[in-house]
Amino acid sequence: MIRGLDLDQIRQSLNRDCELWLFEKIDSTNEQALLKVKQGSILPLACFAEEQTQGRGRRGKVWFSPAGGSIYLSLAWKFDLPVNALGCLPLAMGVAVARVLKDLGLQQVGLKWPNDVLLDDKKIAGILIETSQITAKSTTAIIGVGLNFKLSDELADVPTQPWTDIVSSLGLECPPDRNKVAGALLHECIAVCEAFTHAKHNLMMEYQEQYDVCMRQIVNVYLEGGQVMQGVVDGFEKNGEIRILIEGEPQLFNSADISLRKASNVND
Repeated sequence: MIRGLDLDQIRQSLNRDCELWLFEKIDSTNEQALLKVKQGSILPLACFAEEQTQGRGRRGKVWFSPAGGSIYLSLAWKFDLPVNALGCLPLAMGVAVARVLKDLGLQQVGLKWPNDVLLDDKKIAGILIETSQITAKSTTAIIGVGLNFKLSDELADVPTQPWTDIVSSLGLECPPDRNKVAGALLHECIAVCEAFTHAKHNLMMEYQEQYDVCMRQIVNVYLEGGQVMQGVVDGFEKNGEIRILIEGEPQLFNSADISLRKASNVND
């Protein structure tokens, strides 16, 4: 039986103050975190939920959010950076999730630009970052993470998107404590936020050298209007745009404008 989340247990994994909220059933943790930011809550703050009715991913896609099957987390963090300096933040947060999974013993972790976390080429987590309170010198980011802990059999294999989860991937008779995983996830997300301003380069090197599943791979690029191009991934820019060689010529793409799939499989 999967245990419910407990904020006191989650807090034990943290080494700094962070206001914590837990909801049984809400629209989405990002929405609740954003609301609390607008209400003037002291940052950082983190919202967890047992179930989301309107969980979402990038470009309006639905994020399946059944009760108790995953860890739904949104962290609100104020960066002393303009919004255009946060383009690589989804990649950095992918590193945070990957670290947690590796610490659990799941070594075949990969990151797919810009916000997918994979395990053996199956999606195990997704990241959605939204912004608020934008000024010339600061930005508040709402960092949403959905991490599959134990999916029901009905959700384990969506036809166009292979999924997996922590419990089935580990294959242990005694699965890890869900509260400890939630605490570790929040701890790593905070650590990456703390490091992002002064150590973004190191985070991006970790992303590319340890986790990037698309680097030097042939990919299909799906544009908003339905056009499809094929090329080879050649890295990404400081602003988070991906660089793809199309017929040998480098082109830059923003995560808001395209979907990316490795040409050899259907992950999206």
